[in-house]
Amino acid sequence: MRTFLYGAATLALLAQSCGEGVRSALAGCASVLFEATPFLLAGIVASHLLRRRNRAVEYLGCGCGEGPSARSLPATAATWYVFGAPVAIARFLAAILAARLLQRRVANDSCVGGERLHPLGALAALLPAAALAACAMQVLVSVDASHFAPIGNALLGAALGFAAAPCGLGAVAVAGALRVRDPIAATAFLCIAGIVDARALFARSHRAPGNDAFAYALLAIGLGAVAARHGDALVHPALTVPLAVCAGAALCYAVVHRRQRSAPARFAPAIMLAGALLGAAPPQYRATETTLTDLFAGERLTFTGALARDGNASAVVRYAITCCRADAAPVAVGLDRSPPFPTGTWLRVAGSVENVNGELRLITTRIERIAPPTDPFIYR
Repeated sequence: MRTFLYGAATLALLAQSCGEGVRSALAGCASVLFEATPFLLAGIVASHLLRRRNRAVEYLGCGCGEGPSARSLPATAATWYVFGAPVAIARFLAAILAARLLQRRVANDSCVGGERLHPLGALAALLPAAALAACAMQVLVSVDASHFAPIGNALLGAALGFAAAPCGLGAVAVAGALRVRDPIAATAFLCIAGIVDARALFARSHRAPGNDAFAYALLAIGLGAVAARHGDALVHPALTVPLAVCAGAALCYAVVHRRQRSAPARFAPAIMLAGALLGAAPPQYRATETTLTDLFAGERLTFTGALARDGNASAVVRYAITCCRADAAPVAVGLDRSPPFPTGTWLRVAGSVENVNGELRLITTRIERIAPPTDPFIYR
């Protein structure tokens, strides 16, 4: 089932064969891998230091082994970063309880002397979930989840969490992408994925690619490029220093394993480098409602964003990144009138917020056309 789901996600990405669709999907997939790399490397280093000395080593991988993957401490840290402390702690404790109820002490083979005790193996394990997150980001942009019943969204999220069964870090990425358009499905997904999913309930064998000097070189170049560009609109700028450290570590791995070759290990680093070099414009947004939830009537506001339209409704929108591009969510301000500019034009608008027919709209006093910013995203 997981092979089918990941294959379907890959076909969905390939189906977006024109222009910005491919670039945006590639950038979304790469952003998940970039976001996860510092957490992966921290877990691998800690597992090396604690091997043979501490049982906690079982929890230090990315969660790509068998059993409840939400026990992964790097995945818990990423969940904390994206969804907050209560969600991260609740998932971690639930995964530990699930492991005890299953009466299965499964060591995470990315940490305990297994084939995946290196960054390339961990990235290869994460790649299917990264593709799934990128696919979700692209598909959900064109789907209005509010048209579906809440119970249906919850069941869909739970089913995806069980059948897809991403690794610990992969589950965070997919949930982040779902949350942008369907918070109910994302919540249900987090309740199942990494706790009582197919990975936890059914044993399976693993075979990861080995070390490869060229793959490490690609990884170092990609990490270095994103760090030098302060996130490169792929990840939050706060990750700049960790990514630079990871680039140095990848160079060291390339030197240490300079005589080793493993072609399958090159896929994830190649996607990361391509995403960093090609980049992509922000996702498209349909101007259906005001999504700046803390607005109130009477507030004075100046906002910069791209013009979006849906029928007679217009809005100025800019995407906000919490952690990586895959969880980019629209921050939009509905306008009282349609400006005389083409859709997609970058504008700086100013005015006061008023309640118009039950919806908050900006009563504009100034609309100014501006050049597109170098970085189209804002960061939370």
